[in-house]
Amino acid sequence: MGGILCSATITGMTPDLVQAAPAHPLRVGTALDLPLLEQMLAEAFLWNVSARPTLAELRRRPEFALLLAGWGRAGDHALIAERAGLGAGAIWFRLWSAEQHSYGFVDERTPELGLGVAPAFRRQGIGKALLRGALELAAAHGYPALSLSVAPDNPARRLYEAQGFVKVGEAGTSWTLLRALTP
Repeated sequence: MGGILCSATITGMTPDLVQAAPAHPLRVGTALDLPLLEQMLAEAFLWNVSARPTLAELRRRPEFALLLAGWGRAGDHALIAERAGLGAGAIWFRLWSAEQHSYGFVDERTPELGLGVAPAFRRQGIGKALLRGALELAAAHGYPALSLSVAPDNPARRLYEAQGFVKVGEAGTSWTLLRALTP
């Protein structure tokens, strides 16, 4: 496999994948990153909530628990951004089935992604670096597209649209966005 030119450095990928522009270095997530993924999922899940439930309370909500249940199965991928040893942000994507899926489900070949950045690290380009890295990682794995679910008034929607995501549907109060990939 040839090198991939990326907006962020991704460490932990196969050695023949060489990345550029280390302004926002990223690493491939592992099953050990599940606590950080849950924290970043909470950030994405509660983007407009002032009275925040605890992570333990969120885990009891089926719509939250489903999103990372059994993390580490085939088709699960994550990238992690860290700053000074702290989890600054994460992006993950996974495949779903027609029988079990989340709001951004398009089809069984298209992974759905989630993205969260810790409040102290927002507006620094970390979300953009994570998103670009995930697009490149998904393309390198041969996925045809990535999908996601976002509330129309969520400021992150502008980031997704700037990276080529387009609205393809609605589920509940959220929009389903899709970004085609080229291998």
